Amino acid sequence: MYKINDIVVYKRDVCKVVGKHRSDFTGEQCYILVPYRQQDGSVKMQVPVANKGGHLRDLITEEEINKLIQEAPDIETLINKPANMKSQYAALLKGDDISDLIRIIKTSYGRNRARLEQNKKIASVDDEYLQKAERYLYEEIAVAKGMTYEESKEYFENEVAKQKG
Repeated sequence: MYKINDIVVYKRDVCKVVGKHRSDFTGEQCYILVPYRQQDGSVKMQVPVANKGGHLRDLITEEEINKLIQEAPDIETLINKPANMKSQYAALLKGDDISDLIRIIKTSYGRNRARLEQNKKIASVDDEYLQKAERYLYEEIAVAKGMTYEESKEYFENEVAKQKG
């Protein structure tokens, strides 16, 4: 069970637990969450404490970040089938495995780079999902490490580059 002021991840969003109450609609005990970077209260989410969907989890730990950095170079990209890239990306974003974000980033970055080398415009689907995956990954790392988004992106990319050595 989470407590008030705990930082959690709901689906892919880093959130702060600001309260608990019984839902008028379902009668279930629910957490009240607000996105971590928007704590003005304008956006609130109600998530059942039971977490039957499994989309509520702890924030990534330092140990998990280090493991992710070590594994990042070996995470394989998606099979390049332009007709279904959007569905592949969307399926990975719906999951809870943080390494899937790296898979999206590596795939979309590689596809964008290949298109640019062929003097083509980057594909909007690749650019869209690259931005989403980076936002989710680097935001979670930033909160976990007490960094800004930009610092976490630079830190992660530098540490992964060291792994490639």
